[in-house]
Amino acid sequence: MKKAFLYSVLLLISLQSFGQSASYFGRYAGGVGLNQNSLERASALGYNAKVSVDDGLVLGDTTLVKVGIGLSNPRYRLDVKGVFNMRTAYNSPAFKINDRNFLELDEKGLFVLNSFKMKYENENQWSDKVFDKTYKLMSLQEVSKFISENKHLPNVPSAQEVVKNGISIDEMVSKLLEKVEELTLYTIQQQKEIEELKKKFGN
Repeated sequence: MKKAFLYSVLLLISLQSFGQSASYFGRYAGGVGLNQNSLERASALGYNAKVSVDDGLVLGDTTLVKVGIGLSNPRYRLDVKGVFNMRTAYNSPAFKINDRNFLELDEKGLFVLNSFKMKYENENQWSDKVFDKTYKLMSLQEVSKFISENKHLPNVPSAQEVVKNGISIDEMVSKLLEKVEELTLYTIQQQKEIEELKKKFGN
């Protein structure tokens, strides 16, 4: 009789902590908020883990948890053995790949993107077409007129376009190099004209 009563008490406690649609594992783990007793498909795992929304999955305490995948000694909020290694901390939040910081925050809270390279699918996405004999290089007079009318360089997005649509970094890098290569051609042309003038006037 005493055993049956004890089992009943344990069952009631279990039903209260592990409802049909909510699962809580760990000391002080459970639901919070006005709907904590009616959460659907919600889970809280680990010490002091708290969940307050349907379909939510919370791992550990929100300030102390260190989740490890593939390793037994996680050092960061999310530490994955292999390619990816993510660190989140109050003093130095960062996203690490192969234990190198890829994206982090500086002392002013600004995002810092560390060393990386961009890949292009085909040669036409790069700007060397400027040096092709079929490339039509605008005259400096045409460039001057375009700038006067549009307030930006040809084939470069305007400030309004950038604010409205943003820019693709790989595309912008190619466009900037395109302008450098065009400037190189203008310089070569001007140097030829200078040499011709020197010959003409005997200097």
